[in-house]
Amino acid sequence: MKTLLKIAWRSLWRNRRRTFLTATSVFIAMVLALFMRSMQLGSYGQMIMAGVNQTGYLQVHDTGYQENQTIERSFFYSDSLFQKIKRVQGISRVLQRTETFSLASYKEKTKGVMISGIDPIEQDKQSHLSKKIIEGKYLKPGGHSIVIGDKMAQYLNISVGDSLVLIGQGYQGITSYGIYPVSGIFHLPSLDMNSQLVYMDIRDAQEFVYPYRPGILSTIAIYVNKDDNLTNIQNQLQSKLGKKFEVISWKVILSDMLQAISVDNISGQLMLIILYIIAAFGIFSTVLMMTMEKRKQYAVMISIGMKRSKLISVSIMETILITLIGIILGLLIITPILYYLHLNPIPITGEMGKMYLEFNIDPILPFSIKPQLFIAQASIIFGLSLLSALYPIIYLSRFNVLNAFRH
Repeated sequence: MKTLLKIAWRSLWRNRRRTFLTATSVFIAMVLALFMRSMQLGSYGQMIMAGVNQTGYLQVHDTGYQENQTIERSFFYSDSLFQKIKRVQGISRVLQRTETFSLASYKEKTKGVMISGIDPIEQDKQSHLSKKIIEGKYLKPGGHSIVIGDKMAQYLNISVGDSLVLIGQGYQGITSYGIYPVSGIFHLPSLDMNSQLVYMDIRDAQEFVYPYRPGILSTIAIYVNKDDNLTNIQNQLQSKLGKKFEVISWKVILSDMLQAISVDNISGQLMLIILYIIAAFGIFSTVLMMTMEKRKQYAVMISIGMKRSKLISVSIMETILITLIGIILGLLIITPILYYLHLNPIPITGEMGKMYLEFNIDPILPFSIKPQLFIAQASIIFGLSLLSALYPIIYLSRFNVLNAFRH
């Protein structure tokens, strides 16, 4: 085997230009495929994490809430409920939320808003909301105040220290109302959230929705340590909580976003297929030329007693070696570039940047450096080289020595 490998290696450099051109085609395909796929997967990961940070990996609702998200499908806090949740292994954080819609009024202006009652401390640990405050102060537990988006503040012409009137429908048809001072103004990547979202302490939100009994909740958001164990955690939670509650995965909550990613992923894969075809033709053309050029050489070697199987092995080794040269060079060049771009994402400006903001995504272009990405692309290109090696196998199996000497 070692001797055959030496023969294959030396045979490659008999025509250096051809070897260089073929390795270059593999190199270019490898670099472009990794760059495109890393950019795609990095963007998808960013979109997913932006959504999951808001919704949680899992959400616990009253049964039917996901289909009909009204305050009437709320439930009440109980120690037994939370003990059941905390007994499940793999959960990193549990956040209670009370959410409802309301009218917000300041002087002559009125606007429809979404009230999100949160635990200020726990929510800040998860989403770092306090760092998004651009004016005033963040929520304090029990502070009976609210923080609003900068676009809402601009529309209502309201400032920190002013009071906002909230009027809406509470639990079981009661009228909810309250006057809350604005303690801070935040700026989030999403334009919709900046213009529609009102954060308040969860106890204030619960009293706003239903003052007659404490602890009303619309959602329990659950964050996990490892998302690859998500299905198991979901099944355990559903089993412990029973039919009274539904445990919904982020994949259901963010299904519209996942569908958009899936559609976009198809276009990316089509581009990759084109690159793979170019690389495959580059490899195959080299294999074809090498095989045709060596007809007399094959005839002589077979005549002096060399087995066809060994000639086939040499041809396969030549194909593999030239592919490995291109793959290794591609990895050596593109890996540090992708690593740098992973640490320093490309900023996005203009209309595209605004579109990112509308979907609550930071206007940057991140790159993924997951090991599976590199393994997958290298494996695909290597597999194409093995397919190209089928030609010399078929050719040498049917090779006629006498015909080779005549040409």
